[in-house]
Amino acid sequence: MFNSIITVKALLVLLLSAVLITALPATAQTTTQAITLTTNIVQNEEDDWDDDWQEVEQSPYQILGFIEAAKGQFTQNNRVNNASSMSEFRARIEFNYSHDLFEITAKGDASYDDVLDENQWQTREVNLSASPLEILDVKIGRQILTWGTGDYLFLNDLFAKDWQSFFAGRDDEYLKAPSDSIKTSWYFEKFSFDLAWTPEFTPDNYLTGERFAFYSSESQSIIAPANNFKVERTKNAQWATRIATTHNSVEYALYGYKGYWTTPQGINSDNTSYFPKLNSWGASVRMPLGKGLFNSEYVYYQSAENKKGKSRNIAHSQSRFLMGYEQELMKHLTFSFQYYVEKTHDYKKLTTEQTTAPIIDEYRQLLTTRFTYSAMQQKLIYSLFSFYSPTDQDAYIRPSVQFRQNDQWSFAIGANLFKGKNNYSFFGQHQDNSNAWARIRFQF
Repeated sequence: MFNSIITVKALLVLLLSAVLITALPATAQTTTQAITLTTNIVQNEEDDWDDDWQEVEQSPYQILGFIEAAKGQFTQNNRVNNASSMSEFRARIEFNYSHDLFEITAKGDASYDDVLDENQWQTREVNLSASPLEILDVKIGRQILTWGTGDYLFLNDLFAKDWQSFFAGRDDEYLKAPSDSIKTSWYFEKFSFDLAWTPEFTPDNYLTGERFAFYSSESQSIIAPANNFKVERTKNAQWATRIATTHNSVEYALYGYKGYWTTPQGINSDNTSYFPKLNSWGASVRMPLGKGLFNSEYVYYQSAENKKGKSRNIAHSQSRFLMGYEQELMKHLTFSFQYYVEKTHDYKKLTTEQTTAPIIDEYRQLLTTRFTYSAMQQKLIYSLFSFYSPTDQDAYIRPSVQFRQNDQWSFAIGANLFKGKNNYSFFGQHQDNSNAWARIRFQF
C-alpha cells in the first residue's frame, strides 16, 4: 500500500511538471514577482488626509489541489468478491493560467484504488479557452460538459456520466465524466447558441461487475462479470447543440443530439453488447413560481437503428418528461421534488415478441425529493435525496452529512440504499449494492 502511494506521488509530480512545461506560453516567467503594496499619503491645504492605494497585482498562475481518503462498505453480502464498495487514497492537482487572450486549465487525479488493487490517473481537464470574437467563446480539450434542468435526472444532457462513482459515494463532482471535445458558444442579442463536438464518442462509466453487480437480461439474474463483460466500442463522433434565451425571467432552451446511447443498449449478431445510434430533440423551461423555482424538460430519443421497434435486441425509441419545483421552506431548509415519466414507443411490438425476459412498463414513472439543511454558517450540511418509482416498485435513498471545519479540512459521511420488489428493475437490481461511505479531505 505505501509503495503504491509513493508511486502515485511520484507520478503526480512528473505529470504536474509536464503540464507546466507544455501548458505555459514560451514568454511566461518561471518565477512570480513579489507583490508590494505602497501607500501614498497626501495632506491637502485643509489638513485632510487621503490614501492613494495601488492595486494589488494578481498573479496569472494558480495552483490548487486536495488530498482525500475515502472508504465505503457494503451493508450485506453480494456477488462482488470484495466487502468494500470504495477504498481509495486520492490526490488532486489543478493548474490555471489566465492571459488577456486565453485561459489554460489543467486538472488531474492520482489515486490508489484498493478495491481494484491498482494505481490510477485521471485527467479531469486539460483545455484552452478563448474568445476570438466578442460574440464567440471557444473551449478546446478535455472538459466537463453539462446542461439541462434536472437534479440527478438527465434528459437532454447526454454527456458522459460516471455511475460507478455515483453509487460508490464519491463527491458529486465525479458524476460528470470528462470528454475530449470542442465547445463553441455564440452570443447574440436575444439568444445564445452552443455546439459541442466530441470527435470520439465518450460513453458513461457504467457498471461492469468489477465494483457493483447488476442484472443481466441474457442470463436473467444478478451477475458480477468483472473483466469478462465485453462491449463493442465505437470511435465515431457525437454532436450536441443548445439554443437558449431568457424572456421576463423565464429561461427557454432547445436541444439536439446526434451520437449513440451512452450505455450499451444493444446486442449485435455476435451476441456482444454495443452502443446503438441515437438522435434526440428536446426543450426545457425554468422560471420563478411562487416562492420557489419551477422547471420542466422534455426529450424524444430516436433509436436510429430501431426506429419502428422491430428489434428487441436494440433499445426502443422513448419520450421522457420531467417537471420539478424547489423552494426554501424555512431559513436554511430547502425542499425540492421532481416527477419524471419515461414512455417506450412501439410498446405493442415489444410485448408481442416471444420471450421470457421481463417486460418494462410502457410508462415508467419516478418521483424524487431532496431535503437540504445547513447550519453553522453553512459549514454543516445535511442532505437527503430519494428516488421512488411507483411503477417499478423500487427506491434509492442517498442520505449524507458534510462538515467543513475550515478552508483546509472537510469531512463527509453518507450511504447509498437500494430497495426493490424485483431484481430486474432499475433500482431493484442494486439491492445487494447498498453501502455506507466516509470521506476525509485536506485542501490546499
